[in-house]
Amino acid sequence: MINEIIVHVGMHKTGSSSIQETLSKTPMEDVEYLSLGSSNHSGFFSTLLSKHPENYHAHRKNGLNKSQARELQKSYVEKLHAVLQGVTKNKVLISAEDLSSSGNEYCELEYLKEMLLPHCSRIRLIGYVRPPAGYMQSAFQQRMKGGGQNFFDLEKVYPYYKQSFAKMDAIFGKENVELIAFKRDSLHNGDVVQDFARRIGVAVEPSQIVRTNESLSLEATALLFAFRRFGRKLTGYKGYNRDNNRLIAALSGLGNQKLVFSESVLSSVFETNRSDIEWMSQRLGTSIVEEPSTSSQTIGSEEDLLDVACANRLAIWSLLEQEETLSRGGKDLAKLVDRLYMLHAREISPLLHSENSLFSSVQLELIANSNIQPELLLKTLADALTRNGQQLAAKKVQRASQRAAHLLNKV
Repeated sequence: MINEIIVHVGMHKTGSSSIQETLSKTPMEDVEYLSLGSSNHSGFFSTLLSKHPENYHAHRKNGLNKSQARELQKSYVEKLHAVLQGVTKNKVLISAEDLSSSGNEYCELEYLKEMLLPHCSRIRLIGYVRPPAGYMQSAFQQRMKGGGQNFFDLEKVYPYYKQSFAKMDAIFGKENVELIAFKRDSLHNGDVVQDFARRIGVAVEPSQIVRTNESLSLEATALLFAFRRFGRKLTGYKGYNRDNNRLIAALSGLGNQKLVFSESVLSSVFETNRSDIEWMSQRLGTSIVEEPSTSSQTIGSEEDLLDVACANRLAIWSLLEQEETLSRGGKDLAKLVDRLYMLHAREISPLLHSENSLFSSVQLELIANSNIQPELLLKTLADALTRNGQQLAAKKVQRASQRAAHLLNKV
């Protein structure tokens, strides 16, 4: 029988990816990192423990129906028991930050205990607790990257500490639930990976640590927010995650400012949740609230984010310039026409002011009020780019205009 199953429960945005990527690749003498198909066990256990696995966000986005999700859940139950029965070391490590989500039901954690306890003598939970401001800023980005945040509602990204951790204390026993403030002065060597490794009796050299940085800049966050807020809402389909990841990867290179919420908007949320913050501070034995971050530009509303997006609108052209050029083939012509119709169909009336657009007011009226042909639309775009100093992009669009005219005349 396994002596101890260690369950790393996050929280989200506390270096969980670095812990997972490092320890899943580090040889550990007395600890076995459970092999469940991914170093992040969140999806596995969220599927396994749920009464309705078809409602798990990853399954919805990828278009899994109820029957498929239930079959997957059944296979996960069998896999977990088989993997645990094959363990040869004294300790097992599971890492699933989704287990600390405030929306988890009490019965799900009871089921986790029921699944693990027959295989071990003790279950030990370890979690890192991030201060609310930093958590909310990171969680806002993360939810938006996944497509689940399209309004500026900070209550939705507040961590709700008691809902997350009180049920762990009740089910596993407070003595088996180790919670640590995610602050540099609370961590061994100021590093969460080294701190966690030390707590489970594993030696990790700094050179072995895999660093992951999934944050977006303020500029990229603002552009993505505008896309989520006003763009077409996609229903679940197979391959959604792949396509979404491509979008995030494209935006990740834009900008260099950090997203920082204003003190006034944070104070309002903190006041509403004062008793929850006090509960968490008492549970940790130290205040979980940090001094507010300082920044030359803070975000306090949806309008603030959209202003940043508008100010960085030309950055999108740098991404479009990286697109491969279209050939004369029918498939690429179809792509070109499809993109043109998307542009033509877009509601542009809010942009009928030249200071908010690449286009002059005359050009905007032309696009909005006429049945403009694709090649003329491209020429209009090229002229607008030239006027705004985007000569390289203008030349490429001009060539595309000429090619479109040539190809469409042959149809």
